Amino acid sequence: MKLHLNLLLATLLFLSCGNIYAQTEDRNAIDSLLDEVKKPKASSAAKAVLYENLGFTYDFNKKYDTASVYFLKASDLYSEVGDKNSVWRMAEMKKQMDYAIQDDSNKKLVLMAIGVEVLVFFVVISLLMSKSKKQKDSNKMLVGEKKKAEELLLNILPEKVAIEIQEKGITVAQQFNNVSVIFTDFVSFTKVAERFSPAQLVGEMHACFKAFDEVLEKCNIEKIKTVGDAYLAVSGLPTPNRNHAVDAVTFALLMRNFMLHRKFQMGDATFEMRIGVHTGSVIAGIVGVKKFAYDIWGDTVNTAARMEQNSEPGKITISESTYQLVKDKFECEYRGEVDAKNKGKLKMYFVLGPKEPGSEEAKIRPDANRRAF
Repeated sequence: MKLHLNLLLATLLFLSCGNIYAQTEDRNAIDSLLDEVKKPKASSAAKAVLYENLGFTYDFNKKYDTASVYFLKASDLYSEVGDKNSVWRMAEMKKQMDYAIQDDSNKKLVLMAIGVEVLVFFVVISLLMSKSKKQKDSNKMLVGEKKKAEELLLNILPEKVAIEIQEKGITVAQQFNNVSVIFTDFVSFTKVAERFSPAQLVGEMHACFKAFDEVLEKCNIEKIKTVGDAYLAVSGLPTPNRNHAVDAVTFALLMRNFMLHRKFQMGDATFEMRIGVHTGSVIAGIVGVKKFAYDIWGDTVNTAARMEQNSEPGKITISESTYQLVKDKFECEYRGEVDAKNKGKLKMYFVLGPKEPGSEEAKIRPDANRRAF
């Protein structure tokens, strides 16, 4: 009893000066708590309190790995004495530590990527302006750094546009009459996002968009941009492609199947997605001089957005113009004429899947899709 009282007093004292203790990370105090844990007469309940306090201390000092270990130890001891509420609390704290660890890791990766890009940029500029006497060696270095800069540019712009900028210094906006635009967003994103921590939200969006990015080239798709939870892509530009509609629907099915499978695995820890596809003409070009972006404009983009807005969770809605180009390849379900905002009534179709089991498009079925991603 006396030991428990002493431990309670020590805990209150610890909490009252927690900020100072956490900032200085007084090793002597930590060692003292660990010594108390090692005493033979220390009960499991007392040890649990000590481990919990140690966990909070390391959490405050942003040493999440160590904090997670102590929260887990505390959880085991609380479980031993039958304190279910404390076991649940420790489990929640351990989850927070895991998210914090992942968040730290993501931040380091982002900072490293930014550092590499900045380094490449300044090295290229430095080499271009250099008047070194050893011109031959400088030229060799310049070739290597130029290649890195070109790769960086290709990650921002379509290859054809990037080459045009390198050769001419400018690129001219163009009209493309036969393209298919893919528009997606996550259902009830704002409401669903309330259940996530910032790290969870960004991490899950990154995982989904990364999976979409990885199959772009396989389907001849050009990613345009992401805006919040929306993903915009197009098939048929900057290089014309007569199979643009089939490629766009193939890509849409890949995205849909990925999200359905992820939802099955993760439940409420991920999103549901709507997809819309429309075929028509667009204008494409670069806007801005700082953080410039390759973008597309036109009524086709707006109509693709209406297809997405009038779709349903886990489904793909296509327009009449897209349907006419893909009806021989895919099973579709006519939805009738649906009232679309600022567009009136438009014919819409749900895409169910590929028509021929042995065709190339059949590779996008859910079981094959799991391997593809």
